[in-house]
Amino acid sequence: MKIGILGNGQLGQMLETSVSDLHDLEISLYDLRAHSDDKLKAFVAEVDIVSYETENIPAAIVELLEPVASKVFPGLEALKTFQNRLLEKTALRAAGIDTADFCAVNSLQDVQRAIETLGLPIVMKTTTEGYDGKGQFILRQAEDAEACWNSIGNRELIAEAFVPFLRETSVIACRDRDGNINVWPMTENVHHEGILRYSLYPAAGLSAEKAQIAERYIRDLANSLDYVGTITLELFETEQGLVANEVAPRVHNSGHWSIEGAAASQFRNHMLAISGKPLGNTEASYPAVAMLNVIGEEDSSIKADSLSNAYRHSYGKEARPARKLGHITVVADSVAERDLTIDALVDVMPAGIWQAKA
Repeated sequence: MKIGILGNGQLGQMLETSVSDLHDLEISLYDLRAHSDDKLKAFVAEVDIVSYETENIPAAIVELLEPVASKVFPGLEALKTFQNRLLEKTALRAAGIDTADFCAVNSLQDVQRAIETLGLPIVMKTTTEGYDGKGQFILRQAEDAEACWNSIGNRELIAEAFVPFLRETSVIACRDRDGNINVWPMTENVHHEGILRYSLYPAAGLSAEKAQIAERYIRDLANSLDYVGTITLELFETEQGLVANEVAPRVHNSGHWSIEGAAASQFRNHMLAISGKPLGNTEASYPAVAMLNVIGEEDSSIKADSLSNAYRHSYGKEARPARKLGHITVVADSVAERDLTIDALVDVMPAGIWQAKA
């Protein structure tokens, strides 16, 4: 079976290597940056299944996939839904999942109406594209409405009421063609300047009730769209419960820990699901795991090579500020051991970001 992945970045590469032992699967990666209509048509014609490493696929390319929609996984309905934050929030609400209050913004006047409707502060986001904090503006004062519109406006935006959260978490699941769903344990995620810096399993103090709610949320969401593949739901944990933040219709940075830390990684299960094979076990392989992003420069990550319970992944990218260059997985027999290992690797993160969860 030939599988084509739209995108040849680190996610596409990890999808490919996750099934390198399965010789009945042939994987090809398509460079979206070198796209032409003829190249894409030829690529799609040569494969049995099409998947993608990112939802940020231009509408013109999505349109070209319409004639072969039956071999695109996850399906085009899911892709279109999660490409647009307004459609995404509507789908979450339709699946019975709590979200922040929101409204569409298409003008400076709409920004001002959003302030009246939602109150302040407001998180303004572009409805399409934007990741790692890009395409966002936190509006805290009404007099900053024009600055907000001039910064990220002149296009469709979504205004979201600010959620006073205790922490950020995520739940990742994979659904196969027959509707079977396996869910990985939740992680706690810590961001800095809009970029994920590290993820921890277990999420300290997470109640069984909240974990069950998160699992129900992601199962209901995947089923509502007849989704096939790996899907990620980012959640704010609040005093009142869990509130959905965003959805990624793909493998996700907060799930990279699963490569060494789970019986089957998010990458492998995605490839198994779309190719019609049975899903692998998503249980954690260790009592405690962490994923640390390597951002901006890689020299500080080299120390991981000398640690027996740390695994360094380099993406082979040219270094530049705020760019994800790789990640490190830490596996341990206890939270204390995990945190001591992170202490030894703390230089990969900005000062003051890491706080042990003992």
